[in-house]
Amino acid sequence: MGDFQLSEERRMIREQDEDKEYLIFIYRNDRNGWTVRAVFNPASGEFSIRTDIGMLEFALIEFITDVFDQFRAMVEERLPRIIQTYYVDRCRNFSVILQNKGLPAVAWDSFLPEEYKGFRRLVKPNEAVRIINGSYMVLSYYNAETKSGLSVMYNVLRDDFFAERRIHNFPNLVHDFDSESLRDLQSALQKRLLPVLDEILADMD
Repeated sequence: MGDFQLSEERRMIREQDEDKEYLIFIYRNDRNGWTVRAVFNPASGEFSIRTDIGMLEFALIEFITDVFDQFRAMVEERLPRIIQTYYVDRCRNFSVILQNKGLPAVAWDSFLPEEYKGFRRLVKPNEAVRIINGSYMVLSYYNAETKSGLSVMYNVLRDDFFAERRIHNFPNLVHDFDSESLRDLQSALQKRLLPVLDEILADMD
């Protein structure tokens, strides 16, 4: 589907000499490094679908079950549509909430570079990605080798923007982009995006 390619795995992933998860299959997007995988957790006895979009990994909670036949039925019925809608055709299936917020109307490419000092822009606001807890990731700059970067999210319930940075996959909040209006977010990104990315680079040493 799109740039995602299916690979049937059926193997145990081990971490620190312990069984972490049994990987059933995985959809990989080699262009941006994203994955959507089906796993069985031997500790909890549950099947789930987990999504990794670089700056964030999360479970699609609607697929979590300890009954394999139920899991298989949900995967067959719903997963292809979710991958296509959430991760492939993001522009075509843009949320009405984000449209009303005005995200598609801004010329983001005019001031958001595609790359900056090893950080790749994996998400931009007019291609926002639905994540968890009523939020969308609207911007992401990520260095896959160091597992470091910056993401900006929009929470639908609170109607505000907030940001998180990761350094060697360790997360913490950054408040430079906290805002309630799109105009304030745009202004903050124009002033603080590159300095914050420089700060992340400095803290990676």
